[in-house]
Amino acid sequence: MAQTYQTPRPLSGYTVTGLAPSTNYVFSVRAKDAAGNVSNASSNIGVTTATPADTQAPTVPTNVVASNVTVDSVTLSWSASTDNVGVTGYDVYQGTSLLASVTTTGYTVTGLTPSTNYVFSVRAKDAAGNVSNASSNVGVTTATPADTQAPSIPTNVVASNVTTDSATLSWSASTDNVGVTGYDVY
Repeated sequence: MAQTYQTPRPLSGYTVTGLAPSTNYVFSVRAKDAAGNVSNASSNIGVTTATPADTQAPTVPTNVVASNVTVDSVTLSWSASTDNVGVTGYDVYQGTSLLASVTTTGYTVTGLTPSTNYVFSVRAKDAAGNVSNASSNVGVTTATPADTQAPSIPTNVVASNVTTDSATLSWSASTDNVGVTGYDVY
């Protein structure tokens, strides 16, 4: 679309306004004189208008869930966030401490302590450095290690009150790394 600009004196430049952001345009220039004579067009010049600054944070990650909980690890996953330009990654937090920055919608946390409570959350981020609010917290208790240690052998087993049809047995209590829950008498 040709636009005509008339000025009282010749110009060596002009600022075109009203253009759309992130759009390609092609311009050329023709000279004219007072008699209405017009030159041939200059060479074309291509211009792409700038992309506006991204100031919008991504949406908050949702559906954060924990799975595959072991004695020392847990796998976290969540639904992808959206952004007006594009999500570039996620920051995974344990409480208020940043654990990792990832580009996927999942992360396996390792190096945890058995039988311990943890709280995790996730924030989405974009290329402009905008960061979403934190997701809802997900609480996890790591698994208790399997008890593979047998209790100590009962000692000082004695019989008392022996009659024709009964006997009372007693012994010193056994110990265990987790706890003795009972005894079997054979």
